[in-house]
Amino acid sequence: MDCRKYGTVIVILAMVLLAGCGRNSSEEVPVTPIVTAEPAVAPNTESTITNQSGDSKEGAVADPIQTDGPRQFTCVLQTEFTVPEGFIQLYEMPNIGYQYTFWHPDYEIRIVVNEIAPGYIPEEAYERDYETARNNPDVTYFDHGENWFLQSGYNNNGEEIFYAKESSNDYGLKSFLITYPTEKREFGDLIATDFEKNCRF
Repeated sequence: MDCRKYGTVIVILAMVLLAGCGRNSSEEVPVTPIVTAEPAVAPNTESTITNQSGDSKEGAVADPIQTDGPRQFTCVLQTEFTVPEGFIQLYEMPNIGYQYTFWHPDYEIRIVVNEIAPGYIPEEAYERDYETARNNPDVTYFDHGENWFLQSGYNNNGEEIFYAKESSNDYGLKSFLITYPTEKREFGDLIATDFEKNCRF
């Protein structure tokens, strides 16, 4: 038996393993908050998402969340919310922070929750978003509290409804956006109202 040959193989294997362990496979890609509504788009199960660093990631649709009831989520920055049954979770890579996206294929309802930790955005971001919402002619309802504001209105010449809330606290800037077709308002309004009631920033 040639010990030198086996010794060389072991050294090479060790180098390969060490090189693989040195990579950061859990790199966080910190979410730009969605403060103006965007049109809901049906999910594409074979999309490619590119982040700011130029890295590409194949987009995919997860398995349906649950068919027998709602599912509760507690996010990285402690946002808590409940997603009703029938929604599919989409994998989308945000530019900053954390993003959680859900889609209801029958009612075309899209729910997007964003979290951004302090330090990743300017301190005046919340105030800027607040003023933008206050002066948005597409907003038909606006409410606010000490550290949050809520808005709803129409996109695409009235074809789509958006419902959004944003909050700023010690954990960072947090927001959610819900969009759905105006023609499916009866079910969409119920989902949006219930989601807001059960969402804890």
